[in-house]
Amino acid sequence: MSKIDIHCCSRYAFSGARKVEKDHLEQTMDQMNVSITDRLAGYVHKKVKSGRYNNASEVVREALRRMEDGDERAVRLARPTAEDILAELTEQQIEGIRQRVLAGIEAIETGKYSEYQGRDGLHKLADGVKTRGRKLLAQDTANR
Repeated sequence: MSKIDIHCCSRYAFSGARKVEKDHLEQTMDQMNVSITDRLAGYVHKKVKSGRYNNASEVVREALRRMEDGDERAVRLARPTAEDILAELTEQQIEGIRQRVLAGIEAIETGKYSEYQGRDGLHKLADGVKTRGRKLLAQDTANR
């Protein structure tokens, strides 16, 4: 095992329980001793020798930033936004959605819709969806 000393710098210094104003920022340094394998130590030294980084701390900070970015990306992918979902749709899928929305609006305007109220209404809606789904599944199975 090899050891690397890492000096950490926080963006804000805290004075008691309140954050110091941005104009009066003080950089604080924390020091950590990290044990890593000889292989990883060799990799860190190789990165420093490449000239891209001035020292081992910069290499480790960059690696941690990338890890943090990856974690944030994983969270975004686990909970995609509407924009993320739309970006993945094909034009044909978007057009299909558009046609169904327009048909729904037309049905509302012409009074061809059902209203469901309360828990009983929700159960009635769910039962209807299940019945239609079972019927479609039976038809699909019969056609195979």
